[in-house]
Amino acid sequence: MRKLLSVQEIKNSDWPGILQKSLGDNLVSAFVHGDCLMEGHDAINNPWTVSFILKDNSVNSLKKLQELLPKAQKENIEFLYFFTQDEINDSEDVFPLEFLHLANRNQAIAGNDPLKDYAPNISCLRLECERELRGLMIHLRQAYIHLKENRSSDGFFMQATNTILPIMYGVFYLKFRNYPASHDEIFRSFPGISIPERSKNVDQFVQKVDDYINAVTRIIDEVDKLDV
Repeated sequence: MRKLLSVQEIKNSDWPGILQKSLGDNLVSAFVHGDCLMEGHDAINNPWTVSFILKDNSVNSLKKLQELLPKAQKENIEFLYFFTQDEINDSEDVFPLEFLHLANRNQAIAGNDPLKDYAPNISCLRLECERELRGLMIHLRQAYIHLKENRSSDGFFMQATNTILPIMYGVFYLKFRNYPASHDEIFRSFPGISIPERSKNVDQFVQKVDDYINAVTRIIDEVDKLDV
């Protein structure tokens, strides 16, 4: 067994048949999703995350998947979430951003396409995006205090960008009513959150942090005022 390095390799492997055989009629959908389908995924060092929509996701029904874990780990696959369709329907007002990503960034490997024709509750999506952005602001200032001591500007902006990008896909959807095709589309629409050029000058670093925080503040204000 070797690591699977692409979604196509997973689809061409024995995994679709194994999952269908193990779960039988209980399987609605098994699909790759998450950060591993985003730009820059390193399949050598990071796994392919696979989640499931099942008719029954009780503990007893998951035992069959538990038996497959050793093979999954060796082949670079991580089993992540186990939903039922009823759970998705009941949680849509709580996790619209997460389901937006699931619906638009997935590759089915067994069963049906997940969340086909999904459209988020716009009001709930706006609230979640605003909440996540306001939480990010708290952590940005906290991170700046510690990074200022280490003079490590790269770490600050990389961490901030990795955190804000998943949220900004939701903000983009709120603003344009479609899911962005790439990170670049996000940065073109919201240039203030692009990673700035590296600078060893302390004053320039402080100014870049201030500019970044101000850009996030403007986005929060925009989301807060959106007419949904």
